[in-house]
Amino acid sequence: MHTFTKALLTATLALATRAAAAQTLYDNFETTRLVTYSYVDGTLNQATANPGSTAVNSSSTCAKYDRSASQYAVIVINPTASPGRMANASAYSAGTKKISMKFRSPGPGVAIQAVLQNKTKAATGYPNGNYAGTFDITTTAAANTWETLTFNFTAGGGGSFDPTVTANDVDQLVLLVAPNTTATPTYYLDDLMGPELVPASTTTPVLLDNFETTRLLNYPTAQGTLNQAAANPGSSTANSSTTCASFARDGSQQYATIVLTPKAGKFADVSAYASGALKMTLKFRSPAAGTAVQLVLQNRAKTANNYPNGNYAGTFNATTTAANAWETLTFTFTAGAGGSYDPTVGAADTDQLALLIAPGSSSASTYYFDDFTGPALTTSTATRASLTGVAAFAGAYPNPARELVRLPISLQKAAVVSLAVYDGLGRQVATVLDGQAHPAGTFEAELNAAKLAPGLYTCRLTVDGQPLTQQLSVE
Repeated sequence: MHTFTKALLTATLALATRAAAAQTLYDNFETTRLVTYSYVDGTLNQATANPGSTAVNSSSTCAKYDRSASQYAVIVINPTASPGRMANASAYSAGTKKISMKFRSPGPGVAIQAVLQNKTKAATGYPNGNYAGTFDITTTAAANTWETLTFNFTAGGGGSFDPTVTANDVDQLVLLVAPNTTATPTYYLDDLMGPELVPASTTTPVLLDNFETTRLLNYPTAQGTLNQAAANPGSSTANSSTTCASFARDGSQQYATIVLTPKAGKFADVSAYASGALKMTLKFRSPAAGTAVQLVLQNRAKTANNYPNGNYAGTFNATTTAANAWETLTFTFTAGAGGSYDPTVGAADTDQLALLIAPGSSSASTYYFDDFTGPALTTSTATRASLTGVAAFAGAYPNPARELVRLPISLQKAAVVSLAVYDGLGRQVATVLDGQAHPAGTFEAELNAAKLAPGLYTCRLTVDGQPLTQQLSVE
């Protein structure tokens, strides 16, 4: 596979609408290396020369697998720290999307199996951690010939998978070559493709507002008086910040609400918060213990049509345990009953939060809060990462970033290129390339992210006047 073709494939896979093209290229053992191999029964050489270049696989490098004699020899595959985990895998178990790889075997009839797992649960023993069933295929090509294997899903029977593992919990892929045998031949694999990867920044809660250095939220509405630059009324080990927010609640409003919206984009997939795998937290100071605090994730456009329109799934709840003292509230999800939420709002549709303090009361007290952590933010702007037959703009790495960021660019022909970085408000904050002429080929531009404030950015590459974009998260 030529260098430009591989880079173009990497950049465009996530944008294609056909089922097979919706996969992500995990590893081509050359330019794209998005996974690691945490355990191998046998030996996996990840830099082996292609033993027989063909039209099916003309890559110069592939992986060589010398299988051990273990009856169920496995290769355990994990996304790197930057991608984090697999995205929702339900389309793969439904068969509308496929896992695939290029494979070279000593002969036809070799069974290959892939299992999607949650690695934490898988560590407690089979079948714990196994998602839904297995993905299976059998080689058909002649001996020592490359072929593309496309796996088919087989639903697991009772006791063969873990019903607690949902489509959003997958962060590991296990590959079994010739399962239930003790064969020890040598196999070759390349261009492994599977479920889309979710950046690590969206798989852990992020600091959204500390009312000092990190300000990723706006507060367009507050039923009461909200001061976003209040002095901390009682510094302690629980909260030693100089500045926090104070809220003098409007006692005439039974459900007095503060509305929070991202300054840029929307919230990333929040299903892990509804499942309880991830938690939102808030430092809080109340005049009394027993104060209820509630968060509601919403789609702001739909909330305009009145309650419960726009509300996602249920509520996130916490209760204070101290009076006039800082504490960290950790919110627990409660699924909404019929008629209390909007079933049309999905986990990827939320772009607003409603914060209710002492809901259902006439309290007019003053409350303080700080250091809100919750769902990561993702830009809502559609991206275009390739120009067919002209250029490809692969994803920045590392992403999220703190210091040096590399931005891979592939040109099929010589072109004049510019590369600039824009913040969430559309302001240009950095120029990386400014109308430079480049020959055909692949190269990497570099950006010093240490000079950028934490947040979400758009990297805009212009090739002969045509724009390509990629998103970058700076921590």
